Amino acid sequence: MANADEAPKFEDFDARLRRLRSDAGLNRDEAEPQAKRPSVGGAGVQVGIELVAGVVGGGLIGYALDSWLESWPICFLVMFFLGAAAGMLNAYRHIRRWSEMPEERSQDR
Repeated sequence: MANADEAPKFEDFDARLRRLRSDAGLNRDEAEPQAKRPSVGGAGVQVGIELVAGVVGGGLIGYALDSWLESWPICFLVMFFLGAAAGMLNAYRHIRRWSEMPEERSQDR
């Protein structure tokens, strides 16, 4: 145990955690569940949210900047298109990450 004026070390925590896992009979694979592939509908909703959030976020930031700088359409248009591009990039990344996950095949086919 650490003294009152000394913080505990991370190595001590890791050693205790390894000891508790081995005492409980858990190995590393059982302690950390694998990521499952989301359903197609769930992935589609996530992609839609990414697109809408980028456009809305960029539009709101552009509107706020235009109100503050009194330059109405300039910042709004720039930030709107930057937000749309960011939303498309996020959606593309999500689709790529989703397509790289292995599919779960049923055994009855």
